[in-house]
Amino acid sequence: MDTDALTTFAAHQRSQGLAPTTVRNRASILTTLQKATGIRLLDMDINHLRNHLGREGISAGTRRTERGAYVAFYTFAHEEQLRADNPTQRLAVVTAPKGEPRPFTREQIDAMLNSGAYRRTRAMILVGYYQGFRVSQIARVHSSDIDLLSGTIRTIGKGSKHGVLPLHPVIRELAATMPTDGFWFPARAGRPGHISGASVTNLITLAKMRAGICNPRLTPHSLRHAFGSDLVEEGVDIRVIQELMMHASLATTQIYTGVSERLKREGIVQLVPRKLATQSGRRAA
Repeated sequence: MDTDALTTFAAHQRSQGLAPTTVRNRASILTTLQKATGIRLLDMDINHLRNHLGREGISAGTRRTERGAYVAFYTFAHEEQLRADNPTQRLAVVTAPKGEPRPFTREQIDAMLNSGAYRRTRAMILVGYYQGFRVSQIARVHSSDIDLLSGTIRTIGKGSKHGVLPLHPVIRELAATMPTDGFWFPARAGRPGHISGASVTNLITLAKMRAGICNPRLTPHSLRHAFGSDLVEEGVDIRVIQELMMHASLATTQIYTGVSERLKREGIVQLVPRKLATQSGRRAA
C-alpha cells in the first residue's frame, strides 16, 4: 500500500485549496484501484489503468471521475519524482453524456416535510431546497452566516468557493427557530463542530423513505436540482440562477433549462380531443 504517497498527495491537494470532499474521493478511488489490482500505485503502468477503467458495470460519468483522479495523482507523482514517467499521458479521454437534473417534485418535497421527520431534518430539507445548498453546505450553516439586515447568507461551495447569497424568506423565518450562537446542525454527543455531510444525507434519505418516495435516482442532492429546475420554470434568468447556484460555468447551469415533466403533462393535454367514430365508414364510401 502506497500510504506515504497518498498522504503526500493529499497534503498537496489541500495546499491547492481543493475541497475536503475532493481529496477524500480521490483517495478512495486510488485505494480501490490498488486493492482491485493488487499492485502498488507507483508500480502500475498504463495497461493496469486501462483495464480497471474498462471494467464492466460502471457509468461513463464514473469512468471520467476515476480517470481524473488517476491523472491528478500520476501527474503529481511524476513532478515530485516519485516515479520516472506519467502513465496517464496516453490514457484516453473519457466522454460522458450531458447530465440531466433529477429534481424532487414540489409534491414530493411537501411529502418529506410532512413525513414525521424531526424538526432538524425538516430544517435541512428547507435549506436544501430554498437555498439550493449541497449537503456539505447544509451541514456547516452557522448562525454568523446569517445577516438579517442585508438579507444574505454566507456559504462555501464546491471547490472551497466562498459566496454571499440572498436569503430566501422561508429561511429567514426559519432562522428565528435555529441556534443564534453556533452551528445550526451541531455534531452530536457533545463533539465540537457541525454534523457531517454524510449525516445530512442519511437524515434526508430517511425522510424520503418515510414519505414513500422509492425512486433510487432521487437523493438529497435532488433538493438542489429542484431549486434550479423550479427557478427555470418560474422564468428566472439563467445567469441569475448560475450565480445563485454558484456555478463556475454557465454550461453547468444549462442542464436545468429542459422542459419540466409538469409542463410536458400540461402541454400535451392542450391538443383538442377528437371523437372516434363507432364504425369505419367503408360501406358508405
